[in-house]
Amino acid sequence: MEIEESLKKYGKGIDEHLKKLFPVRDDYLSEPIWYHMDTGGKRMRPALCLIVCEALGGNPDEAVPFAAAVEILHNMFLMHDDIEDGDTMRRDKPAVWVKYGTANAINAGDYLLGRAYRSILDGNLPQGKRLRLLDIFTLTYEKTVEGQALDINWRGSTKFTIEDYLRTVELKTAYYLTCGMVGGAVIAGASDGAIDKIWELGKSMGPAFQIRDDLIDLTVGKGRGGVIGSDIKEGKPSFLYAYTLSKAGAADKERLVEIMLKPRESTSASVVDEVIKLYKKYDAINYSQRFAEGLVEKAFKAIEEIPVENKATFREIAQFMAQRTA
Repeated sequence: MEIEESLKKYGKGIDEHLKKLFPVRDDYLSEPIWYHMDTGGKRMRPALCLIVCEALGGNPDEAVPFAAAVEILHNMFLMHDDIEDGDTMRRDKPAVWVKYGTANAINAGDYLLGRAYRSILDGNLPQGKRLRLLDIFTLTYEKTVEGQALDINWRGSTKFTIEDYLRTVELKTAYYLTCGMVGGAVIAGASDGAIDKIWELGKSMGPAFQIRDDLIDLTVGKGRGGVIGSDIKEGKPSFLYAYTLSKAGAADKERLVEIMLKPRESTSASVVDEVIKLYKKYDAINYSQRFAEGLVEKAFKAIEEIPVENKATFREIAQFMAQRTA
């Protein structure tokens, strides 16, 4: 089965468990949570958990509670991220904090995290495996927050480098993207050696995924109501920004930083277009795609070192990350 078809199949299968964890009610928690989770998210991260579990000989049904926890964590991060970034749109409709207020959005996100832990704790697995999954989940949560701290505080920096970007996304994206696959492998009974190599795979695959995300923001947008360049509006330290800083002349560099430091509401579509033209002038867009493809090559080498028979699934996943269009 093609990886995109597998992602759709397994992604949809997680919703039933989510509805058990969050009964649909007309109250101050259920309503904003389902307003957010019903907005068409791809459920990609939990799908990766189930795909890897099955590919390594495990029972994907046993992985559903952990996969659901991964999806819940994803939604919690998005809900809080929108507040931190000032993003008013999520998946083409007003963000939770815009519709329900900042206090309700923060509280709903806090509740999501608690229910994610509950899903893992209540999973029908031996205690040893549940403890290991809790450790994986907690590590991912910690590392992602560390990465978000860097992301927030690099914004508008004149000293931001590609190395800084890679460090940030390894924390913010790689653990977060790989967590489900590692959990699926643990549930399938994979060896410690295989688990370590899957974590290593994420160090290439996560940045490739994030660079592709940066590029998507400049073309079709990322579910922001058709808005192109949301990353530019929020002054996000993207790979394109880091690369252009390293290549731009003094005047262009000064102008780029000036735009990135502008308040979101002052960054018009014409100003966003100005930054995109700068990126094109210094070939940042093409270079970013080539760099992502290089990361996929590194991922393929890491995959060859995973001590499992089924390597094809991992290759398909890695390739998808650098070529996805949404």
